[in-house]
Amino acid sequence: MSRRMTIALKQLSECPEHLETVGRWIYEEWWSKRCDSPEVVLNWLRSHTKLDTVPYSVIALAEGEPVGSCCVIENDCIHRPQYAPWIAAVYVRPDFRRRGIASMILHEAASIAGRARIKGLFIDCLAVTASVYEKNGWAIYERAVGDKESVVMLRKIEFA
Repeated sequence: MSRRMTIALKQLSECPEHLETVGRWIYEEWWSKRCDSPEVVLNWLRSHTKLDTVPYSVIALAEGEPVGSCCVIENDCIHRPQYAPWIAAVYVRPDFRRRGIASMILHEAASIAGRARIKGLFIDCLAVTASVYEKNGWAIYERAVGDKESVVMLRKIEFA
């Protein structure tokens, strides 16, 4: 595939036919060690039904095929229940990495948050991955949350 392909960004509620693909990514990447079946993830994603309303998922499509996604959910950090909402499960297919797709997904998630009048989006990530989020507008908010390798980051959202 060429580097100049067009990437379309949609919310999962606009293209529910991709729910199983996204659910499989999330299950295989993060949930397979704590659940026996991807059905738990699929049921969770089925709650992402309303446009511009938490919870929502952003899907990147290349020629109609999903190549990446992220979710925006009420809480993704048991250590910080007072913060909301959170970016979670940022994923880009390995054959599409290093093309700016994660940045596109994160930017779209923030744009949707602005339309929804959300003041900020948090993310709980490993400190070694913080630079990906910093270049997309997030700043470290707290260090050593939960375990010493994690940071909580915040992207403040400007309303139009």
